[in-house]
Amino acid sequence: MSKYEYTILPEYSPLYPALPYHYEDYQKVSVYCRGDKEALQKFLPKEFKVTSDVFEVFVLTNIKIQGLDLYSEGGIVIPCQYKDMEGACVAFEYVDTDGALCAGREIWGYPKKLAEVQFEKDETSIKGVITRKGKKIIDVTFENDNSRIIEPPNLSPRLQVKRMPNPETYGTDTNFVIKNILQNVEVKKKVYGQATLYIEPSVDDPLNELGVKEILGAVYIEGAFTLTYGEIVENLNK
Repeated sequence: MSKYEYTILPEYSPLYPALPYHYEDYQKVSVYCRGDKEALQKFLPKEFKVTSDVFEVFVLTNIKIQGLDLYSEGGIVIPCQYKDMEGACVAFEYVDTDGALCAGREIWGYPKKLAEVQFEKDETSIKGVITRKGKKIIDVTFENDNSRIIEPPNLSPRLQVKRMPNPETYGTDTNFVIKNILQNVEVKKKVYGQATLYIEPSVDDPLNELGVKEILGAVYIEGAFTLTYGEIVENLNK
């Protein structure tokens, strides 16, 4: 069997390789915010129900990956429930390479878009900025402060809705609820802190409508994990 038979398109020169992907070294800033539940619900797939008014804004850069080209990303993660299953949905996600974009959308249904990602770190602070179509849709500054310990909400497993358009008519031909769990998770370093967050209004990426009321705290993590196949929880087209 050819190695290309595991991938989708193009068969002779695939955009991304077969799973798993080993994220051996990443750096991530997570900012935990209290928002408006009605606003958070609006940004979830209609099948999901928001379970907390505390959500995550993150910016992440990868230092070493086996499987994909290096990329950086950021986004919004909202705690939610599908029927009796609780987890969290990545409601917005931005990456800076086409391989990460297409693998995330085509395999698991992550709602990835291409954007510019800035991640700058020194001994006491980190600056993370996501820019798309000229708008700074996520602008985070993190400062070390181990007196600001925060207990994050439950954000695992990831629950996503993978929808693909039907090529013959308006609607979907793929419409799955997907559960995805990171494997071999390792936290190499964790630093608590405080953060500022600015979200520039954008028609194309209306993160400013999330209704941020309060920043509860922030965490910087250096770690590793393995990303592999998820599980189809339900076929919504049946």
